[in-house]
Amino acid sequence: FLDLTANRLLRLPSPVIRVEQGDTLKVTLENSHYFPHTIHFHGVDHPFEKADGEGNDGVPEISERLILPGQNRTYEMTPRQAGTMAYHCHVQPHVHILMGLIGMIVVEENRPNNWVQTLNIGAGQVRSPSVAVREKYQQEYDLQYQGADRELHEIIQTSNDPRVLARAMHVDYNITEATTNYYMVNGRSTPYSERESLIVVKPNQTVKLRLFNASDEMVAIHPHGHKVKLTHADGVEMPPGAQIMRDVVDLAPLQRYDVELGTTNDGLHSYGPGVWMMHDHFERASANDGINPGGGMAMIVYESYLGPDGMPKMKGEDTTPLWTKEYYQRKVPVWLTSGDPSIIGAWEGDEPSAGTSPSLALGGYALGILVLLGAGVLLISKRRKSARITAASTPGSLG
Repeated sequence: FLDLTANRLLRLPSPVIRVEQGDTLKVTLENSHYFPHTIHFHGVDHPFEKADGEGNDGVPEISERLILPGQNRTYEMTPRQAGTMAYHCHVQPHVHILMGLIGMIVVEENRPNNWVQTLNIGAGQVRSPSVAVREKYQQEYDLQYQGADRELHEIIQTSNDPRVLARAMHVDYNITEATTNYYMVNGRSTPYSERESLIVVKPNQTVKLRLFNASDEMVAIHPHGHKVKLTHADGVEMPPGAQIMRDVVDLAPLQRYDVELGTTNDGLHSYGPGVWMMHDHFERASANDGINPGGGMAMIVYESYLGPDGMPKMKGEDTTPLWTKEYYQRKVPVWLTSGDPSIIGAWEGDEPSAGTSPSLALGGYALGILVLLGAGVLLISKRRKSARITAASTPGSLG
């Protein structure tokens, strides 16, 4: 609490909670933080208040009082509908949610001997899928997408006085002027997301993906080499005729889609084995604070393309520079490992060897002359056309 550096034991996202349909669920929030908090169970079937009259919906302005530092409260519910849902703090949600107080809660279909994996820390692969999931799918993955505004997240590094932080976050900070600098999947950005968010498959499998947009922007998830079938929206199964196949899945903030990933190489479900990128197609989401590559990139990796270290066997450029601070601090030329950086990556102020080559300079000079000539021809053409229009508009000239 007294140290302003980040605690390395903490990580995004909040754990995925799994329960069974019809279970009586009690969730106790013990507030050991310096701000008030609550929990709202978004999409999960729960009563507005408990039998003792205490609020049960997590909204301090409407249904209950704040849970102050040092206090605790227990939420009670018996979910009747299965599906992919969410939970999040509802105190000052415009900042608390965006600082990570949000996660998935999955209500699994009721089955005999259904020992569900109660917590999926860090999301990603579900190591023990429910009985209902195993009836249809060989694997299951949780994928939570979210973003971070550097200005908001740096506030808590400025002080350990709650009064100072409260003013900075809830008075001085203006969310309408916010800019998302970092984009993540399961709490990691590229290149670290590529290490942790691998969807490892075999040919001729059917894999369940639970997609959750925990940010305040749209996401557009695009799997390379595959088209996925949308089966559930916001925890509700879609009618068979509405279960369309897409290669871009749009999710609004807080929206959830369950999608079915098929690996049958038929040109529709899959184009065949490989290392296939899966990313948010909003282009700013492919960068870390404006530096590409970045963002919450996952990968669909066929087992035959995994190396002995469990990492994908890449066929592209050397990605070693991406694992350094210097690259994302804008100190390393782009395409550093691709031939001569003096041609495709250097900028003014680099070493002399990174200067502009004579051939490139001559090419740029020639291109500049062509552009100027083209502009002159276009200007002359426009003037002649203008003269024709003027002449045609002169009184007495219309036939």
